[in-house]
Amino acid sequence: MLSLVEHVYVEYHLYIVKMHVESSKSEIALKNLNSLCDFGFIFKLLFIILMLEMCVHVFIKIAQIKDVFACGFVEFLKLV
Repeated sequence: MLSLVEHVYVEYHLYIVKMHVESSKSEIALKNLNSLCDFGFIFKLLFIILMLEMCVHVFIKIAQIKDVFACGFVEFLKLV
């Protein structure tokens, strides 16, 4: 799990440095920086991203198996 957090930090290290520089001027930048440095927040964010990827894969499989429109799938998700 720590490798996933490390991946996020490596990917967005320039943004984190910029927020650190701007945090003395802006309270919003400080709040965002604190959120990105919180491991719990990063884990939750990664799980949400994984769930979204899974949902997209299910959508693709359903669309390939049956001749359905995307609107029908979205309506089904709203019901669930």
